[in-house]
Amino acid sequence: MIEELERVLTAYETDVQFPEASGMELLDMLLKRSEIARADCKRLLTEEQRRRLAAADRMLASQARHFYESIRRIADLEVWRQQEGASPEEWWWYLDVLAHTPIVAADDTPVPA
Repeated sequence: MIEELERVLTAYETDVQFPEASGMELLDMLLKRSEIARADCKRLLTEEQRRRLAAADRMLASQARHFYESIRRIADLEVWRQQEGASPEEWWWYLDVLAHTPIVAADDTPVPA
């Protein structure tokens, strides 16, 4: 289980570096992120893994528009979100919303998306 979690986290970290990947690959990335979230709820992630996850999440959020554009070419993200039963806490399933939301820096200064 621990090796599998490490493999999924590493794959997710790699995936967020390629917003131009195919929509199917990116949907798979969102599924991986949900798998990581389930493991985190069970407190299976180490502190180092949580730091890595946070860095990967920041990359995903900052490029939400690009990821969403790739996904929307092949799938309806809202339909996938419903099929997965994604809650609002699973923000990664809401790239369509994030794509149209200004990113705010730590000092509350809007950052262009």
